[in-house]
Amino acid sequence: MATHSQEKKHRIYIDATIPSYLVSNPSRVAKTAERQEITRAFWQDSRFEFILSNYVINEISVGDNDQAADRRQAVEGLRIVIVENTDRAFAQHLVDQGALPQVAFTDAVHIAVSAIHAIPYLATWNFAHLANPRTIPKIQQVCHDAGFSIPRIDTPEAIMEELS
Repeated sequence: MATHSQEKKHRIYIDATIPSYLVSNPSRVAKTAERQEITRAFWQDSRFEFILSNYVINEISVGDNDQAADRRQAVEGLRIVIVENTDRAFAQHLVDQGALPQVAFTDAVHIAVSAIHAIPYLATWNFAHLANPRTIPKIQQVCHDAGFSIPRIDTPEAIMEELS
């Protein structure tokens, strides 16, 4: 029987919210503190292979130097997908089709990378444009119509529950 470490890991694309929650100072806001705790458990779960793009690296490098350094250090050693023209073109297609607004182009890039590279999950705490029940059906439809994999876009908590 295969042990946990011998099993194939679930590939999960992470957006910038994951390393942000992972390394941010403990919050006094209950909901934020809970998300920080969930993110730490998610990060330590050996069943997952986390993947990010150079867009995520750019996002987590902005802001307070110490926090940015902590975020960059947290993702050291993870597989990085370099965003290509095809990824950006599909991201723009998601915007053009009304799945996301232009202001959320970077979020569309995260979806495009997940879809084009057949990464089954996109983990996020972004409820405005990604883990949003109003946007997900349109995102799924655009991915399907373009012939790409449809990533499951959800929170770390929901992904861990699904895969347990």
